[in-house]
Formats: sequence, structure tokens, C-alpha cells
Amino acid sequence: MKRLRYLLLGLGAVVLLAACGGAGGTHTLGGTVSGLRGTLVLENGSSTVTVTENGPFAFPEKLPDGSYYRVRVKTPPLFERCSVTNGEGVVNGTDVSDVAVACTDKDWMGPMELEPTLVGGAARVRAAFAGDVPMVAWEEGAAVYLSTLSFGGWSLPARVNVGNAAYPALAGNPEGRAVLAWTELDGGVRRVFALSWYRESWSGPEAVSTAGRAVHSEPRLSMSASDRAALAWIEDDGANDRAAVALFDGHTWTAPYYASPAGANASNPAVAVNNSGDVLAAWNEAGKVYAALRTGGVWGSPTALYTGSHAGAPQAFVDDTGRAYVAWEVQPPGPGSPELSLARYDPQGGTWTTQTNFAYGASPTLTGDAASGRLALFWLEGGALWVRVYEGGDWQDAETLSPAGSNPGPASAAMDASGNVVVTWQQEDSGGVRQVYAAFRQYGGWIKPAGRDDFLSFPGRDVRSPGLFGNPAAAIGEGQALVAWSQDDGSGSDRAGANLYW
Repeated sequence: MKRLRYLLLGLGAVVLLAACGGAGGTHTLGGTVSGLRGTLVLENGSSTVTVTENGPFAFPEKLPDGSYYRVRVKTPPLFERCSVTNGEGVVNGTDVSDVAVACTDKDWMGPMELEPTLVGGAARVRAAFAGDVPMVAWEEGAAVYLSTLSFGGWSLPARVNVGNAAYPALAGNPEGRAVLAWTELDGGVRRVFALSWYRESWSGPEAVSTAGRAVHSEPRLSMSASDRAALAWIEDDGANDRAAVALFDGHTWTAPYYASPAGANASNPAVAVNNSGDVLAAWNEAGKVYAALRTGGVWGSPTALYTGSHAGAPQAFVDDTGRAYVAWEVQPPGPGSPELSLARYDPQGGTWTTQTNFAYGASPTLTGDAASGRLALFWLEGGALWVRVYEGGDWQDAETLSPAGSNPGPASAAMDASGNVVVTWQQEDSGGVRQVYAAFRQYGGWIKPAGRDDFLSFPGRDVRSPGLFGNPAAAIGEGQALVAWSQDDGSGSDRAGANLYW
């Protein structure tokens, strides 16, 4: 009798469970995705599904009848926002297939002034991301200022120097580090100083250049994802101007190393560092182009890449395989169009190869990602901004980015680890006012300005001309981008401005 009673009790429990929702079995939870250009991860409780294409999707785990579900975006695609419709409810005897996920490209938030301007005349604006923290630095009134964005607002500008300062350089990485460098009078001699940022706080400043030796250029800065940084500048060695380089390992700076040889005057330094700590330095000497590489902790001898006398300022890039690139402009004497030269270093053979007529044009800008080896070269030619992208072992065809109708200025650009690029420049709008423009490369394709009035800066107010240190600056972060510039505030003072792609 006891056994029969236990069996009846067990049967009653099964009936009760069925009445609570078990009788309907299990059902699929899914729907459709539209507008997707990258990779999307959706979640329902602890269950996730990764979606890479538009169309139907379904979670791998089925749900019992009567179960509550709530579908949310766990990880959005880079540079897109995704919203969920019909994502919440209760399974009611059938599969759920009406969850709709719509993805659209992010957009620019609109121009913002980094106020208050302290003395007016903001110039040489620089931009960077330290992790997900946007930051902008600029020169103003013989001082260098910095502003960061957090909780939706820009911080009040903070002065970072003590004495007479100029020429800020700013770089950051996805790990949340940044370096800000500048030149400042120290005992009557201009030297290079630097601050380092990590997890919401700055360390320094620290004098990086040689005590008692005058710096005769603005510093050039490169930073890798592995927290390494390299600074280059031109320094008087007592007899000649030399290209000097100092390295940062995330904690300390090395003593300056003269990459250029004694007995000659160097100018226009460029520098690049990869994640392994390899460093490329390039510079001009009397219109020639030279480069030196530091691999395995040892500097090699300088190499002459161009021995003519008409080269412009070089650009530098080195990837994690040790492959290095230097680009420069050659302006021929007399009539003729300027040409771009591109030199490439092959670490396997240990040799440089130079293509002297890589493209017709001027003012090259070189940017890339050291880990993937991708890079992009921008230049000006025929009243337009052009670009070629190197990926998959080959250069893609040249493409124009600027809207027709007005000569653009030189470009500033940044690339992330996925090959996405943001580039900014200035040119006149349809009313003849200089404005800031930007283009994006997302998922292998370019998004360009629709026309001359598709700009990012304040309407009706002139952006500083390139000759007045007004080139805009670009930075790229994890799914976001930043453009910063200097622009007339309407009262005759130039203020630093910014626009965020968020």
C-alpha cells in the first residue's frame, strides 16, 4: 500500500508540473537582424548567440513553454548601434520568431567647444583615446592644455606645463594608456617634457630631452598597443641639429639616442614603434631622406632612402613583423608635379626598396596597425584628398575622399586593429568658410562626406588655416572616433573644438 501511495504521489507531481507549463515542450527563441555590417552578440539570460549576417537568427538553447525571455544586445558591432524590438515576453506554446534587431551606423554627436578658452588663440590641436577615454590637447598662450571626456561632458582645460610651452604631441592605446609630450623652456633652453596617463590619472611631467641642449622641432610621438612609446625631435648636439629618439616602456623613459649621424643637420623627424619595441626613425638632411631601425634593442646604422635634394617631411610606420615603411614628397625643381616616394624595409632580407613614383601628389600622411600590418597612405593631388590602403599583402586602388569643389588641406588619420580608419582634413564649404571634414573606412568600405556642406565643425566660423597650425586631428577607439580642431568662436578668438562619433 505504501508503494502504491508513493507512485500515486509521484504521478500527481508530474501532473502538477505539466499544469505549470511543462506540457508544451520546448521552443526556439529567435527572429531577424537587419542593417548589420559587423559582428553582433545577443543574450537572453546566460544564453548567447553570435550573428554575423543579416536575416534570421536563433539562440542555441530551446526554452520550455511558459518561460520568460528578454533578448538584449550584449556586444554591438563596431561603429554601429543595434536596437531590439519584441525582445521581451513569455513562450506561449510555439516558437518565438518575431524578435527584431535593427542596426544602424553610429553618427557624429555634433561640434562641441572645449571651454572655457583661457586666453584665446588655440592652435596645434591633438586628439587620442586612452582606452575608451577621449582626450584633446592644444597649445594656447605659451601653454599646453588638456581636456578629457567623461560622463558626457568635457573636463575644464588643465594646464600641463610650468614655463613657456608649445608643440603638444598626444597618443593613446586601447589598454587605457596615453602619453602627452611638448616642448618647454627650461633654464632658457627649450626641452621636451612628457606626461603618461594610466587608469584616469597622470604621472609626471618628466624631462625627456638632454639637459642644456636646445630642441629645434616639435616632438613626434608614436605609441603601441603594448604600452611602448617613442618620441623623436631635433636636438642641438653642440655642433649640429641631430634626430634624437627616447623610448618609453610604460614606466620610464630611456636617455635620448641620436639616430642621425654627427656632422650633419637633421630636420623633420618621424618615428614609429611596434608592439615588440622595434622603432623606426626617419628624417631629412638637406632635402635627402634617411632612416634608422632599432630591432632587438639595438640601433642600426642610418640608411639613405633618397639622395636628391627636394624631399619633404617623411612619414614612418613599422609593423610587428619588423616590416617598415617611409613615405615622403619630392618636389621637382622647376615645372612639374610633386611625386610621392615609398620605401619599404624587408626584415627577411634586411634591405630597403624604394618606389620613387608611388603616386603623384603632395603632403603624405601614413597610418597603420602594427599587429595586422595594414596601413593607409593619404595625399593631396589635383584639388582632392586621395588614399590607398595596404592589406592582404597588396595595395588597393587609389580613391578620392574629399568632396569636389575646394582644395583640401593635409590629412590626419588613425587606424584600429580591425582595419577601420578615420581621416580628417579641412577645406572650404559652399560659402567659402573653412570647415572640418572626415571620412570613415568601416568593414572594408569608405563612408565619405556627401558634399561641401557635410562638415563636422561649427557653421559660419573659420577653422584655422593649415599655415596657422589649424590642421584638425583624428583618433580612433573601440567603436568610436574623435576629431578635434581650432576654430574662430565668433569674437576673434580661436577655441579648441571636438566632434565625437559615438
